[in-house]
Amino acid sequence: MEIFHKHKGEGKIRISHELSEGEKLGTSNRKVRVKKCLDSLGIPCNLDNVPNIAILGAGGGLRAMIALHGTLQELQKHGLLDTIMYLCGVSGSTWCMSYLYKNGDWTEKLQVLEESMCARLSKYTWSVPKATKLLLEAAKDENYSLTEFWAYTVVYGMLHELDKGHLSEQQSASENGNNPYPIYAAVDEQSFSKVTEYSPATWFEFTPHEASFLGYGASVPMEYFGSEYKNGELKKQKEEKNMSYLQGLWGSAIGSKTENEKVIKGCPEGIVKGFPVPTTEPEAGDMEGSLHSEPAGASPGGFSPDTKNKTITENIKGGVGSVVDFARMWQKTTHGLLTWKWGTNNNFLYKCSAFDSTELVKDKVISLVDAGIGINCAFPLVLRPERKVKLILSFDYGPFEPFKALKQTAKYCKENCISFPEIDEKLLLEPDNPSDCYIFRGEGAPTVMHFPLFNRVNCPAYVTEWRIRFTPVRFLYHVGDITKLLQSARLNVLNNKDKILQEIKYIVAHSSKEANS
Repeated sequence: MEIFHKHKGEGKIRISHELSEGEKLGTSNRKVRVKKCLDSLGIPCNLDNVPNIAILGAGGGLRAMIALHGTLQELQKHGLLDTIMYLCGVSGSTWCMSYLYKNGDWTEKLQVLEESMCARLSKYTWSVPKATKLLLEAAKDENYSLTEFWAYTVVYGMLHELDKGHLSEQQSASENGNNPYPIYAAVDEQSFSKVTEYSPATWFEFTPHEASFLGYGASVPMEYFGSEYKNGELKKQKEEKNMSYLQGLWGSAIGSKTENEKVIKGCPEGIVKGFPVPTTEPEAGDMEGSLHSEPAGASPGGFSPDTKNKTITENIKGGVGSVVDFARMWQKTTHGLLTWKWGTNNNFLYKCSAFDSTELVKDKVISLVDAGIGINCAFPLVLRPERKVKLILSFDYGPFEPFKALKQTAKYCKENCISFPEIDEKLLLEPDNPSDCYIFRGEGAPTVMHFPLFNRVNCPAYVTEWRIRFTPVRFLYHVGDITKLLQSARLNVLNNKDKILQEIKYIVAHSSKEANS
């Protein structure tokens, strides 16, 4: 099997809407496996007619991370996972993906990986020295923002793991054909504040091969994302961002000042209504040098002066950092709070003459945040015409009414002349008591199957209660609730596996007719 290798040190910007060479190779190798799977399911087709099927995992914090794992495992159980070409995530779903793709053959290890995830998420560990060391190192960079603080405190506190690996290290797992090709979503906050989520200019994507501005067809090799560029030329290479930082960036919904203002205006009585009370308290034995009081939700101002000073003193004595290091980190974090600075990275299109007609090139830095503030299911990324996706399995794990992303995507496609099936709103009249599967078809458009996580089939009479119980802002899950979430996600696949198979058969048959006409 061919493996794609880049020439290290190139770091060139690529201006093209074509897929990267790495993605082309990954999807080409994957197509062979998809064909074999379709043959085994009694859906024979030529290699040229293998349909591109995408899974979209919505955002929703730990709820989304756990639910996506259950979804994938159930698809694998019924022989459907190997029909999937793309796996695209937003926010919490990206946490699941980044965990899986550390394994080159994760599709074959889902049961073992689930056991590992359950053990990790249900045991609370938060090491102050580990988090502090990463924060102090990150604060040495001129582009340090609240994303680093968020990633190494809150997200670390939720995932109970610090991942110092890199997204580019997932290239083998995405090229070998064993797994769907992964796409991680973000949005450019500056563009979002000007043109909203309905413009391709807002959207930014990460793959193991490239980081890209969707609307401009401009990409940079993933290992050079964050390096300094000017007029398309690499000026200063910087170390690739680690996975913990990216998990913080992808899951930083509060990083959008524009969206926060919308929320505040829409919720005059306070936006904390409905925040959960944890069903279990962390055991003292589960704490690894941690702060017992609200470490996962702590903000820079969340530590009391005594606690902060004690923590700093202990870490200085432990050799974690110097007084100067701590002063710099706290000063930059405080400044980030005052300016609400998130996701700051060098703009690789800075003063790029190929785009001199856009305002983007004037900015030396960009601000990337959680794509969930735009559309909480990254339809815009898989709807790129170059990806030729024929069937989209949209799994909604989000905090909003379960049809919001569908309606937003329909508007996005209409405004940008992108083919998308008509969304019949007569089918969407019960957002508080939805069905478990909705199917939308359209001539010349991909078929969309939409699955609300909690519905009248998998938890009848408990839809609202479970939405609150498993709220996305919950920071800790015990094994019992993890099991319930996994089961809810699995039921949505189990109860609709025949419908999914039927849609695949229809698409393959339709593609064969088009090829022979």
